Amino acid sequence: MTTTATRAAPAGTPAGAPAPPREPSAPRRRLRPEAVALVAGIASLPMLMPFGLAPGPGNTALPDAVLVGLVITTFLWAGTRKAPVRWPYLLPTLLTVVAGGVAALANEGVGGLTLVKDLFVLLWAVCLANLGRDPALFRLAVRAFVWIGTIYALVMMTGFAIGNTTLSGQQPDGERLMFTFGDANYAANWFICVFFIARATRFPETPWRRRAVCGVLIAAELLTGSNGGLLALCCALVLGLLFRLLREGKAHHAVAVGAAVALLGGGAVTAVTQVDVQPMLDRAAETSPILRDSIGRTTGESTDSRSTVFATTWEMIKDQEHPWGIGAAQTETQMRVRQEAYVQEAHNDYIASVLERGFLGGLALILLVTALVLSCVRIARRGALKPEYARLVPHPELFGALLAVFLICGLFYEVLHYRHGFAIFGLIAALALFGRRTPAPAVPRTAPGTRLRRPVRPLNDGSRRGQAITAPSGTTLPDAGPSDTSPPVTSPPDTPPPDTPPPDTPPPDAPSSGTPSPQTGPSGGKGGDGMKSVRTRLVSLVAGNMAARVGALASLGVATVLVARVGGPELVGAFTLVRILPGLLCHLSNGGLPAAAPYFLARDRDQSAVRPTLAWLTVIGAILAALIWLALSPVLFFVFFESFGVWVTLAAAVPAFTQGFVSVGKGLLQGTDDPHGASLAIAVEEFVFLPIYVLILVAWHGTGALVAGLVLADIAAASWIARRLRRRGFFRGWGRPDPRLGRSIAGYGFRGYVGQLIDLLQLRFDMALLGALAGPKVLGVYTVASKFAELVQLPGLAVNYVLYPDFAREDRRSAARRTAALILPALAVSVLAALPLALIAGTALPWVFGDVFDDAVVPTYIRLAGVVTFGVTGLIMAYLYGVGRPGAASTGQGIGLLVVVALGAFLIPAYGAEGAAVATSVSFIATTAALLAWFQHVRKKD
Repeated sequence: MTTTATRAAPAGTPAGAPAPPREPSAPRRRLRPEAVALVAGIASLPMLMPFGLAPGPGNTALPDAVLVGLVITTFLWAGTRKAPVRWPYLLPTLLTVVAGGVAALANEGVGGLTLVKDLFVLLWAVCLANLGRDPALFRLAVRAFVWIGTIYALVMMTGFAIGNTTLSGQQPDGERLMFTFGDANYAANWFICVFFIARATRFPETPWRRRAVCGVLIAAELLTGSNGGLLALCCALVLGLLFRLLREGKAHHAVAVGAAVALLGGGAVTAVTQVDVQPMLDRAAETSPILRDSIGRTTGESTDSRSTVFATTWEMIKDQEHPWGIGAAQTETQMRVRQEAYVQEAHNDYIASVLERGFLGGLALILLVTALVLSCVRIARRGALKPEYARLVPHPELFGALLAVFLICGLFYEVLHYRHGFAIFGLIAALALFGRRTPAPAVPRTAPGTRLRRPVRPLNDGSRRGQAITAPSGTTLPDAGPSDTSPPVTSPPDTPPPDTPPPDTPPPDAPSSGTPSPQTGPSGGKGGDGMKSVRTRLVSLVAGNMAARVGALASLGVATVLVARVGGPELVGAFTLVRILPGLLCHLSNGGLPAAAPYFLARDRDQSAVRPTLAWLTVIGAILAALIWLALSPVLFFVFFESFGVWVTLAAAVPAFTQGFVSVGKGLLQGTDDPHGASLAIAVEEFVFLPIYVLILVAWHGTGALVAGLVLADIAAASWIARRLRRRGFFRGWGRPDPRLGRSIAGYGFRGYVGQLIDLLQLRFDMALLGALAGPKVLGVYTVASKFAELVQLPGLAVNYVLYPDFAREDRRSAARRTAALILPALAVSVLAALPLALIAGTALPWVFGDVFDDAVVPTYIRLAGVVTFGVTGLIMAYLYGVGRPGAASTGQGIGLLVVVALGAFLIPAYGAEGAAVATSVSFIATTAALLAWFQHVRKKD
């Protein structure tokens, strides 16, 4: 007999009525295979030598076997959800493989096995990134890193405490701990990574537990005795603080902290280089074996061995017969072949990339670092992440600090191919690809009366301001626009901005009239928040422009090295001539159009005439440049190109034509409210030459190949700029070109171009006179000093580039008030930039260039004293160009030129390089004073 349990009917149920059906219980959570594979993969990452077992063939280990299962699971998971698999960092990895393959072919097939490892390690990033599209799996990944890393640290420390070397991985010949990594530096990097993941995610949530976890991880890192890891940790902690301050809008606090750290760091470097600290380190090492194996090696064995390896690998780079490298993972082997006294791996990612894989390997490393930096910047912006990811990663800026750990550690050992490193790069990619907010579509700017047939991509991630403009002098002008609610330049005077709500649906709590409330700040928020938003935006744009300029300089430096390796000094001379001379001719033929275009795009509301007029002026200027080059080709041939031949001279007319489109295109991006695109174009212009020239070198060498590479690079850069302009609606709503407007644009541009020529003469007159009077040796020393000191100009150039468009859009009184408020901050930024350079000049210049350049130190200090005013110079020039007074700016620069000519003629014959430095510094100060006087004059008239 069976009985069935029945549930009692609820009160009020009629007798005999059936009981209501039982509510279904909550479904049991099943174990997801992708979650199991993910946790297993993370847990396996340190297991490179578990229980003291040696790695397998080709240094394979347990994580590689687990990765196979993780890859299969990830692809099945993505396939069942019909989600496309994303491949972050694929381009730099493929270029790394190509570089290794080329090196293997050039060296009889050596190093081919390493290429498979390059693709294999990429799969860690691919798996973590694609699984990270699910916030639950992303949460599981970061928590697995924290818990597993902490447990491993405790196991290692327990093994050390009880003397179990199998658990601790203690080195047989010292006290350093390696855990199961087989390398103490590898272990240190792992624990630092877990530490920053814990801080970025604020996990565990309970403060005391989180502090305990971080303390355990720091203790584990210290027990590894890795000096490089300790240095990277300290630097990353400081950078993490600076990034956090910038993200919170406390830029002035970040500047103060950065300056204090720079001063302390410079003082520490000076103390270490000038004071014998080895006895103190020896006494500290005697107190503890751990100190002996960590800081006790700072100036002893560790430093000596690293210096020896660096010197040897640098000589190996210079001794190569071709630019393709010696083969992947062949540094130690080639050292044995050369019978070096100290045989070791490169211990430096940057040296190893160029030495083993040649120029292409260095380019691949630049691409990888660039991709990582851009991803970190995108996720670190305030409000950039979706709410579900922002809750999981409250401090995404710390992933940027974590990236700094890898970049710094790469100076001391090869870390950029660590398995756990690419796994963390996958977490960064997951946030950048799937965790960021989708910007709300913005209404594009169009000419009056035009209609859009299809939507346009949003401008500047939703921001409608911040275009940047190049000043004719080659400087750039600042941008701290009033607000995102100011009317767009293409709207008629009585038309409200397209992104403002209609009059019948005012936003909540908005004033009834069109006048902003007294509490409203310039960015449309409440006063304090609005000003913070403006300052944060200004700092962000300036930092982005500086980064683009540094990237352009790096690309140009790599290109120069490549050209030198291919054709020697003669080809480098051709490279310089074909880059500079056509560019000067372009600026002359188009009437300073790159500087004039942003002003008229920002000021004129009837864009239906401005845009086609600018386009026709660009074409006319490019044609004139080519024709003038051809007309002057006999003179150019005999003066500059006689050693290269007639055909090269004539062929150089083509870059004279193409460079005009690139230079004007950057100005058009500035004027169309695209500051990020304008900054990026600076880097793109120099970078695109590298891959194009490398491809040409496969089948063609010589000066003709160089000219062809420059032309194709101009075409690629101009096409990229045109595409970006098209996506912003630049080519819509055109009318007919206006000849009268064209004459106004040309007149404005010519007045500014005079200042550009004066600026060039002011910067280089002292060099020309010094070379004529003192000879090439003194000139070479002074050139190093001047180039080093001119690094201080980067912040001023960026501020100039960013602020010029906003000043052109605003009314003159507002522009004058903002300029006056920014004078002291601009001076302070330049001074802060000069301080670290001044602190390291005495040791850096002789160390980098050799002891013969000791005489460059004093001229560097003198030049720095004058160039610190350049921040104010760039700011005032931004104002003068923005209010339509480029002639006044040129006049101020002319006064500086007169000063450098007069003082140079008097001081250089008697005092040589020091006299030239004094003349130039005084001319900088005179230029700034003259521009300040012009500012006061124009301000009073307005």
